[in-house]
Amino acid sequence: MNIYLTACVAVIVSYLLGSIPSAYIIGRAFKGIDIRKTGSGNMGAMNAIYAVGLLPGLLVGVSDVGKGALAVYLGTLLCQLSNPSALALMVVQLICGLVAIAGHNYPIFLGFRRGGRGGATAIGVLFYMIPMGIFFFILLLLIVLAITRYLTISYAIAFLAFPIVVWMQWVTSVDVWLQTMLPALAWTHSRASDSAQYIMLIVYSVVLMLIPVLLYIPRIKEILSKSGGSFKAAAIHRSVKDRP
Repeated sequence: MNIYLTACVAVIVSYLLGSIPSAYIIGRAFKGIDIRKTGSGNMGAMNAIYAVGLLPGLLVGVSDVGKGALAVYLGTLLCQLSNPSALALMVVQLICGLVAIAGHNYPIFLGFRRGGRGGATAIGVLFYMIPMGIFFFILLLLIVLAITRYLTISYAIAFLAFPIVVWMQWVTSVDVWLQTMLPALAWTHSRASDSAQYIMLIVYSVVLMLIPVLLYIPRIKEILSKSGGSFKAAAIHRSVKDRP
């Protein structure tokens, strides 16, 4: 099968998966509300936790992460039908991930109106491409959360784990050592196999980190205005439940 045909199909499937409006569906199912008209108006896990509840919010988060990983996985399976080179396969995987995030942010099922910011879906994409990164992501998230008690800032900073892990895998043998000690971790190696692919993954993970951060800028300005312009007051909360 032609690589361009399979790549096109993979991209379309990825966008449709990313477009599934998890927060909207769960908000309707649990409370009969339109999540876009509640709280911050963002169609993501954070707003769902505050506006709908912890369990529904976690379901939104798992769903959004899952559709990001699933989009790249299905894109990989489709692309492999044409026996692509390793580099071509990675390019398709990276495109599928970006398109899935675009689907989440601008879902066709809701008329291409603004959805979420793409953070959870980006985590799913990076989890598939850089599996070991998820361990360090969670660790960094918990450390920053313990300091700031601000979940959104914590998970934004935790994104740094992914490019750092790719760099470690590229220039050191830390993952080889871990996998030797714990064979069950063999699946955690990144999809990269040469220097060009490692560089692509590092740049890609940084780009995916910046997407939700840039989309969050209006909210940051709003939070700063509420805190009197104090970065410390805006970033450090008394409780995880606080919402400025």
